[in-house]
Amino acid sequence: MHLNQNPVKLLFILAVFVLAGTSCRNENKATTGSAKAGPVDPKIDKLKLQAGFQAEHLYSPSANEQGSWVSMTFDNKGRLIASDQYGGLYRLELPPIGDSTKPKVEKLLVGTAAAQGADTTKLKIGMGFAQGLLYAFNSLYVMVNHNSNSDFDKSTGLYRLQDTDGDDQFDRVTLLKSLKGEPGEHGPHSIKLAPDQQSLYVVAGNHVDVPEMDAYRLPPVWQEDNLFPLIKDPRGHANNRKAPGGWVAHIDSLGKRWELVSAGYRNSFDIAFNEAGDLFTYDSDMEWDFGMPWYRPTRICHVTSGSEFGWRTGNSKWSPAYPDNLPPVLNIGQGSPTNLIHGMNAKFPDKYKKALFASDWSFGIIYAIHLQPQGASYTAEAEEFISGSPLPLTDGVIGPDGALYFLTGGRRLESDLYRVS
Repeated sequence: MHLNQNPVKLLFILAVFVLAGTSCRNENKATTGSAKAGPVDPKIDKLKLQAGFQAEHLYSPSANEQGSWVSMTFDNKGRLIASDQYGGLYRLELPPIGDSTKPKVEKLLVGTAAAQGADTTKLKIGMGFAQGLLYAFNSLYVMVNHNSNSDFDKSTGLYRLQDTDGDDQFDRVTLLKSLKGEPGEHGPHSIKLAPDQQSLYVVAGNHVDVPEMDAYRLPPVWQEDNLFPLIKDPRGHANNRKAPGGWVAHIDSLGKRWELVSAGYRNSFDIAFNEAGDLFTYDSDMEWDFGMPWYRPTRICHVTSGSEFGWRTGNSKWSPAYPDNLPPVLNIGQGSPTNLIHGMNAKFPDKYKKALFASDWSFGIIYAIHLQPQGASYTAEAEEFISGSPLPLTDGVIGPDGALYFLTGGRRLESDLYRVS
């Protein structure tokens, strides 16, 4: 390299590189879909999207003293229903894509309060604390994660809410299954409609006992099976949790027949079916194990019938060498997995209509997971689809308009609702 170059030329070349870098960064910034100059919304400006997509900030529940929202679903009228992690349910009428009209937000009356038309400002919580919501079969299914107390008398379990008198409020509450264990962020999570549109799937973390099932696709013969003392977590996390850890079950719409499908997860928050009807989950790591031989990164798993993924407490996690310990489709790395959805119903380019979208609460990233069939399963590659800092992602869903809706919040953090199209 010659060091006696013309200083003017060197400055010119440097300026070109700076401008090029600035241009590249700006192409990845979120757009609002408006060509008019105006004040920059920091909630949008912090987002980085793939080219061709735009984001809208729709609502801030925390700014309206409505808690921190962690789950949502669309009902049969196209309205969004969401739950505060430590509070009640809310129903929103959303404006069309690109419309700046503010959403209409309603706190839901549930149970006897709904039947009596009570004043919502004076009510205790009728239903909420939901880690999972699904509207199906003219009902709202709610996965409650809570110990009963004077503010909210419902305990952890799966509930079905129905409107029996046609007043657009849920007056009937039915407990489908009580779940035992330790409610919290490793408790029961999401509910998804099965590909047959006639049944449901549910997923729970490793602090929920496997309830008695009507059928088991993997034999319920779990033991710790250790000849030597375990190396348990020094801080005590999950030290008393036994096999098989987190699990996935298939149930009918009435919640009467339960079948265990898969187990051996740490704390999968969500599950999603692809266009072929195959089921996937995004399982968590134990961050305090990082650097240990038994550390397992966050990962995408193909939830096959009767599968066991080998989570056990401490250092007793199953070795990848075990033939009955299924491998992941993709190891992602450190993070805190929350939402998982598939893009088949999104009005997106084909590349993304075939992708899974996996949300990481810690690092504020929605990954697009591109699957490729391989033998009886899949391989996959991850691409950052959306990111932001901070962006504590809690849930996501493809809306009836084909847009991707996602929530941020959790742990009483600032909470926001976004739409990407």
